[in-house]
Amino acid sequence: MSDATMTIAPPVPSASDRLKFYGVWVIAAAALIILPKIFSSGGSLTTFSLIGISIIFSLSYNILLGQTGMLSFGHAVYYGLGGFLAIHAINIIARNKFAIPLPLVPLIGGMAGLIFAMLLGWVSTKRSGTAFAMISLGLAELVASSALILRTFFGGEAGVSANRTKVLRLFDFSFGPQIQIYYLVAAWTLIAVIAMYALTRTPLGRMCNAVRDNPERVQFVGYDPHVIRYLAFCFAGFFAGIAGALAAINFEIANSAYLGAVQSGTVLFATYIGGVGFFIGPIVGAIFVTLLSLGLSDLTQVWQLYFGLIFIAVVLFAPGGL
Repeated sequence: MSDATMTIAPPVPSASDRLKFYGVWVIAAAALIILPKIFSSGGSLTTFSLIGISIIFSLSYNILLGQTGMLSFGHAVYYGLGGFLAIHAINIIARNKFAIPLPLVPLIGGMAGLIFAMLLGWVSTKRSGTAFAMISLGLAELVASSALILRTFFGGEAGVSANRTKVLRLFDFSFGPQIQIYYLVAAWTLIAVIAMYALTRTPLGRMCNAVRDNPERVQFVGYDPHVIRYLAFCFAGFFAGIAGALAAINFEIANSAYLGAVQSGTVLFATYIGGVGFFIGPIVGAIFVTLLSLGLSDLTQVWQLYFGLIFIAVVLFAPGGL
């Protein structure tokens, strides 16, 4: 028995493998620091911030689609609720002079996404496949329509705004200039990407893959596929909430568009076009979709039409992603 165990045990990473692993993250951090030195215009910094937010959102969605095999049409719910809670938190912190700096506000958005994922996810994840997709769509429409009814919280069509510079300063950073917001988004992007990559290497991450591929076998060996889907759903909601909070901080507003079907469709498009089978796929897709949307929106008012054509082409001719 011990020989068999030793045979199937994963090999211990060598020193060179560990060096490569940590080297990738060090290089990524260095690139994020150097990037605004090369592209220092306000438009470039805003674009980089949007890319970082999209990367977190797309990777959180891939926890559902790529890792666990759950197609969701309502992931924007947790993104949007994270954004709204972050905006309200900024207003409350500023009004009461709480000693909470702005870099911690994305955690509030993440916790909001987690809590709502915990509340809505247990019922949603009882079924997978088409049933889960339809449930997620129904919940998305429910929350999106509530945004226009519960005006006290959601602010109606105008949304809710805040002034991020009124929050406690950290090391004399007011977070008014876009360069400071860029570094805030970059730091959270790096932290979130590392955390989500680490999640894929945990036993839970492996079990998510098993549930995606063969839920009956998972149940046969003693695990409950529903519980695994639920845990993955909660993690996805947490990171989506962080992305929504960063978006709200960046624009200093949260509105009903954060919760809408367009937002859910965009993250699906970015994740799928990059490739759900690889961790780096949603990162590539997020960069591509952000740059494409910004470029096309300057050229034509029907830029979403071209998005649809590109998505159809990818599904037909490159189903594994770009």
